[in-house]
Amino acid sequence: MKLKTLCFEGDYALEKREKEKSNYCYVNLYAVTFGIAQFILTELQPIDLDGCGKLTICANVETQNETYEPGYHTAPELGVSWYNLDLETSWKLYSLKRFSKAFSEELSNEFENYVANTVMDILVEIDRVQGGKNGLAERRNGILERMRECGCEKEILLEKYSKLRRDRKYRAMVYRCIGHGVGDAIRVDLVNCVTEDVIVSRWLEELPHTIDMAGAVTKTVWDGNTFNVTFYRRDPSWVETIELPEIE
Repeated sequence: MKLKTLCFEGDYALEKREKEKSNYCYVNLYAVTFGIAQFILTELQPIDLDGCGKLTICANVETQNETYEPGYHTAPELGVSWYNLDLETSWKLYSLKRFSKAFSEELSNEFENYVANTVMDILVEIDRVQGGKNGLAERRNGILERMRECGCEKEILLEKYSKLRRDRKYRAMVYRCIGHGVGDAIRVDLVNCVTEDVIVSRWLEELPHTIDMAGAVTKTVWDGNTFNVTFYRRDPSWVETIELPEIE
């Protein structure tokens, strides 16, 4: 089975208390690490890491008990694996997390780098347990370097769903965007084909968006000055509309 989901899970007891203290404005570890984990996952896909479709990296600060055991665990019969972080690494993640835009760019980069290095170290360890079939130890530094070069942001043009209007005056460009601060989200740019100016640029989800959007867009169509994007084939499916300004 190919690895389809790679994510963090925060310490439940710690995050519950912090959420109550902040009047439910607290942003959890899952949300702020989602885009970084997605970036790494898309760099690796397709990959069969250990025969499981999901790997969860679990922070443990206050929820440790007699059954807690740091390190790699797997339940192949359920198609899931998990990795329990030690106390020091868990605390480091919480001390570096960027929950506010008020934090400096330097701290943000430090958080990104720490999360990415933690993820890659875990993936390399699991790959070695599985015999090193994916060569992740050799690929590790290259993946981290690409992440640093692009600022942990990636745009994937969905060519199938990017369409010219019938009169060929405007083109709708549909992107799947992945990265820290974005998560995994769809953005649509409406472009003037003569001037190449972006007339409208709109995110179709609130950021950071913490759901895997691979395959989420299923249909797009122009209707006059409106570009319609359909998500999913089955319920709940919905349509988002992006309109050109009236002056256009």
